[in-house]
Amino acid sequence: KAIDLASKAAQEDKAGNYEEAFRLYQHAVQYFLHVVKYEAQGDKAKQSIRTKCTEYLDRAEKLKEYLKKREKTAPKPVKESGPTDGKGNDSDGEGESEDPEKKKLQNQLQGNFEPFL
Repeated sequence: KAIDLASKAAQEDKAGNYEEAFRLYQHAVQYFLHVVKYEAQGDKAKQSIRTKCTEYLDRAEKLKEYLKKREKTAPKPVKESGPTDGKGNDSDGEGESEDPEKKKLQNQLQGNFEPFL
């Protein structure tokens, strides 16, 4: 399942569907962490999975940054109400809601792997 999700994420990434790729990379890492914790046999296999998780997390972080920049620079519909619209940048707070998820995954990644180093 983790490999399927990672493959699909890479396909979506190449196709330019960055939001979907970001989501799939996160899910793939979650499944890989489960495999390392409960199913992986041997240190070599665990190290290989750790390396891939790191790559996927790095790519997901880059996609997240790109999506945030694109969101800020994308033309937004402007209401006729005028000056009060300038304070409507609440989308930044929405992007922050994914940050705790990313940190959680990174902490799990580090927490699960430190004993094996």
